[in-house]
Amino acid sequence: MSNEKKLYYLTYQDFPAQTANSQQTIGTCKYFSRYEYSVTLFFPLRSKTSDDNYENLKKYYEIKNDIFFVKGLYHKDNFETAKSFRKIRYIYSHAYWSYKSVNEVLNSYDPPSIFFTRSDWVFYFLSQKNIPVVFECHKITRLRKFLLKKSIKKNTSKIIFINQNLKNFTNINKKYNKRLLIQGAGFDGDYFYTSKNKTSKQAVYAGTLSRLGNSRSLDFIFNSFGDELLADFKLKVFGGTEAEVLELKEKYKKLKNVLFSKHVSKAELSKELSESEIGILASSPDQYSQYYTDPLKFYEYVASGLKIVATDFPAHRELDNNKNILFFTHNDEESFKSALLESIKQETLDHQQQLESMNSRINNIIKFIS
Repeated sequence: MSNEKKLYYLTYQDFPAQTANSQQTIGTCKYFSRYEYSVTLFFPLRSKTSDDNYENLKKYYEIKNDIFFVKGLYHKDNFETAKSFRKIRYIYSHAYWSYKSVNEVLNSYDPPSIFFTRSDWVFYFLSQKNIPVVFECHKITRLRKFLLKKSIKKNTSKIIFINQNLKNFTNINKKYNKRLLIQGAGFDGDYFYTSKNKTSKQAVYAGTLSRLGNSRSLDFIFNSFGDELLADFKLKVFGGTEAEVLELKEKYKKLKNVLFSKHVSKAELSKELSESEIGILASSPDQYSQYYTDPLKFYEYVASGLKIVATDFPAHRELDNNKNILFFTHNDEESFKSALLESIKQETLDHQQQLESMNSRINNIIKFIS
């Protein structure tokens, strides 16, 4: 195949993983392949669970008939097991792997029409070689801000920001605006759907229970369901490791209306969402969660016909174009209970036709890179 529609996704992520970022990258590869791109995903074999066997990844991510290629690349230093200077080792490992891998891919594989990445270092090294590359920016650091500003000066480089706040914070010169795109996430239409068979007053929280090793601070939500005002509500929590779920089951064993489960398949989760009434968006109040996120779960909740209650963060306010969110104050049980009680008075709005899907997202990106 010529390089006309050949895409290499070279990224410093681990696969397989339950993280939203790995799900999004797999979804990007999958939907680009549906637009007749030949896609290869390159990533570091950086942990004990790293696996570049496509059949294993296909099963893990519940990929149906889509085909793309995967190739794990050697990673020298397992920083994830480091007990000291972990952050410094991560930066070094990331930069070193990116430099070596950019050269390996360019020297060992036919050139693609374009590279995609979520690695700022991969973006930087490819940009310096004047290779067409797109960086997907989902969070920002001072180092990343510096690397993006250096890289965008090259005419072959483009950046996709997940929301307006990220673009504003990066403060890239306006003369590069034609090579910048604001593009949010999107739900995967292969799995998520709405149903008329809703269970009244059933709420769902789906997602990890911690982020980057830190708790998402959800105890105030779980405790709220012990109040008599919510006695006829039910909360189903899907996410977390087996150890986290066992700990929560023990901690909240007196709450009969709160059910904890570890990660379930997309098929099972989509069924649970379609049969529930309310979806909960919540996280700890770190800078990323407050300003720079565009949570995939929002799109999956709306696609499933859920009413949404969400932590009152600026990033969540940006999601409210559909006017289908009720907000509550983080770590405030009374505020959360009020939002939940108000939600059952609201009509369920059907916004799936207006909602960004993974397919429409990739279509927008293809227009941007063409």
